[in-house]
Amino acid sequence: MIINNKYSKQEKLKSKKAIDHLFKQGKSINAFPIRVIYVKKQTPKEACINTGVTVSKKNIRLAVDRNLIKRRMREAYRLNNQKLKVHLKETDAELNIMFIYSAKEILPYALIESKIKVLLTRLTKVNEVASK
Repeated sequence: MIINNKYSKQEKLKSKKAIDHLFKQGKSINAFPIRVIYVKKQTPKEACINTGVTVSKKNIRLAVDRNLIKRRMREAYRLNNQKLKVHLKETDAELNIMFIYSAKEILPYALIESKIKVLLTRLTKVNEVASK
């Protein structure tokens, strides 16, 4: 199997309706400094998973710093999402996911990546339980 590490446009969570539904109905998993809110999709799309990333302006004042953190989170997700994608395809499930950064300082990429790995494995396990 060829590993595809792309984070394509179809995988990005952009729909206002989907984001509102995610925050109203979604379930949450924490691994400080990152929180994940996830919900099963209402309408199927091309991608089995749609993902968004957000950093609070209240916690990180400067836009350049918020953008740096978002780039780090997207890159960590892009490199480590393969297991979750495979599981979702096998179970024929589709998710909307939002990663929320909640620390008040800029943390190194290695820490962000390790927390995203933890969250992705938890998401896979939660989805396994839900699909049974």
